[in-house]
Amino acid sequence: MAQGRKLNFRERMEKLRKDSKSREQCFKDLITHLKSGYSMDCFGPMSETTIMEFCKEYPGEFDKESLVEACRGGKNHWEDIGHRQAQGSCLGNSRTWFYNMSNRYGWRDKVDIEAEHKGSVAVNVISYASKKASS
Repeated sequence: MAQGRKLNFRERMEKLRKDSKSREQCFKDLITHLKSGYSMDCFGPMSETTIMEFCKEYPGEFDKESLVEACRGGKNHWEDIGHRQAQGSCLGNSRTWFYNMSNRYGWRDKVDIEAEHKGSVAVNVISYASKKASS
């Protein structure tokens, strides 16, 4: 591989599979990425599927518990922004922030309730309107 040339995906994966230091650095970069509030699926060097494969293949370097902790840190990052906005110490658009939380973490501003009824319901209709007297 020529020096200074950017590696393609296949070359990057090959390097990561062969070199534990590269895997360790990649995992550190992933943890920083997640703690900063970014999603796992937008991590540039590898896909979420590949990350999970590396967690199985290289558990010493790609620790699942550290990933979960970093994801919690990322959520905390976004919740902290909302908290500061509510206190007035952070400028921003609260609706945009809410959309972000809704898309990332499934937040909703109302509860969707589904009810199912089995059986029958008897309805009695009573009319208190008087009929006009016929002349």
